Amino acid sequence: MRKNINKIVVLAIGISVMSGSIMPVFAADTKSTSTIQTNQKSVLTLDDAIKSAISISDTLTLDEMKITYQNKTNDLNKKQDDFNNVDDNKKDYNNNSADNSLDKLKQQSDFDEDVLIHKVTSKYNDIVTSQMKIDEATKELEIKNNDLEDVKLKDSLGMIVLTDLKSTELEIQNLQNTQKSSENALKDAEYSFKILTAKDLSQYSLEGDVKFEPLKIDGSIDEYLDNAIDSYLKYTEQFVNINKDYYDKDYEKDNEISTDDMSAAETAANSVSKPTLATGNTDLKVYEDYEVQLTEYNKKINKYTSILSSRLTYLKTKLSNYQDQTNLNENKKKFKDNLKTYYTNLLASEEKINYYKKNIEINNEKLSNLKIKYDLGMITDSDYNTQVEISEDLDFQLRSEIINYNILKEDLQKPWIAFSNNN
Repeated sequence: MRKNINKIVVLAIGISVMSGSIMPVFAADTKSTSTIQTNQKSVLTLDDAIKSAISISDTLTLDEMKITYQNKTNDLNKKQDDFNNVDDNKKDYNNNSADNSLDKLKQQSDFDEDVLIHKVTSKYNDIVTSQMKIDEATKELEIKNNDLEDVKLKDSLGMIVLTDLKSTELEIQNLQNTQKSSENALKDAEYSFKILTAKDLSQYSLEGDVKFEPLKIDGSIDEYLDNAIDSYLKYTEQFVNINKDYYDKDYEKDNEISTDDMSAAETAANSVSKPTLATGNTDLKVYEDYEVQLTEYNKKINKYTSILSSRLTYLKTKLSNYQDQTNLNENKKKFKDNLKTYYTNLLASEEKINYYKKNIEINNEKLSNLKIKYDLGMITDSDYNTQVEISEDLDFQLRSEIINYNILKEDLQKPWIAFSNNN
C-alpha cells in the first residue's frame, strides 16, 4: 500500500423513533446495518476492499514494471553518453528528458491508483445503495400486501368496486417486478466488484456510511482550479519546456544549421565539379590527384546534404515544440472549462443536501407527532408505516446526493480521475 487509503470515512443518515422524539442515528442503527449485524457475516470495510483491489491490479503492476525498466534504460543511456563523450548541453538535455519520463511514469502510477480507489469506492457505495433500495422495496411491498388484505376485506363487504382491488394487485405485481430486477442488478454489481477486488460479497457484509464534508477553498476558485490542473499536467509541461530550452537559438548556432551556414555549404557544393579520370590512364600521379579532388568534392557535397538533413530535422522539431505548447495551452483551457462545470454542479449539489436535511427535519417532526397518535391508537399501522417509508426515502435521497457531491469534489481535487472517466 503506497498511499494513505484512509480518505473516505462515512456517516450514515437515518432516523430513529425514541420516546416520541426523532433522533439522527449512526451506522449501527440504520436499516441496512441492522441487516449486516443479524446475518453474522464478516464486515468488509471500504479500506480493506481498496487494499485488496490494489494488491491484484494488473494496471498498477504494469506501472511498477514501467518505472523499473525506465530506471534501467536511463542508467544505460547515461553510460552511453559518457562513453561517446557527448557534449554537456546534449548530456543535460538527455538527463533532463530521462528524469522527466521517469517522474511522469511515477505520477501516472499515482493517478492510476487514485482512479482505482475511485472505482472501488463507487462500486462499494453503489452496492450498498442497491441493498438499501431492495430493503426499502421489501418493506414497501409488505405494506402494500397488508393494504391488499384490507382491500379484499372491503371488497367482500361490498365497500369498494372491483377495479380498486385489481389496481392494488397490479401495483403489488409492479413492485415485485421492480424488486426482482433490482436483485438481478445487485448480483451483476457484486460480480463486477469481485473481479475488481477478489472479494466474494456472499461472504461479507458492507458498511453503509457516507460522510459529507463541504469543499473548502483557500483563495479564489480560479486559482484553485489552476493549481489542480498544473499538478495534473506538471510533467507534460516540463517536457515542453525541456525541449524549448534545448532547441533554442544557441542550438541552431552550435550545431551549424542556421540559414547562413546552409547557404555557405550550398555555395561550396555548387562551386566544385565532380572530377573525372580518363579511361585507361595508368599515370599514378594523375590518379592520386583524382583521388584528392574526389575526396574534396565528396566532403563539400556531404557537408551540404548533412546540413540540409539537420536543418529539416531542426525545423520539424521546432514545429513540434510549438504544437506541443499549443496543445498544452488548449488542454489547460479545456480542463478548466470542464472543472468550472463540475464546481457549478458541486454548489448545486450542496444546496440539495442542505434542502434534504431541512426536509428531513420537518418530516421527522411529522413522524414524531404521528408516533404519538399511533401509540394512542388514533391512526392505523398503514398510515404510520407510510410516513416511515417517506422518511426512509428522504434519507435515501440525502445519501445519494452526498455520494454525488463526494464524486464531484474528488473530480475537482484530482482532475485526473474525472478526465480518465471521459477517455
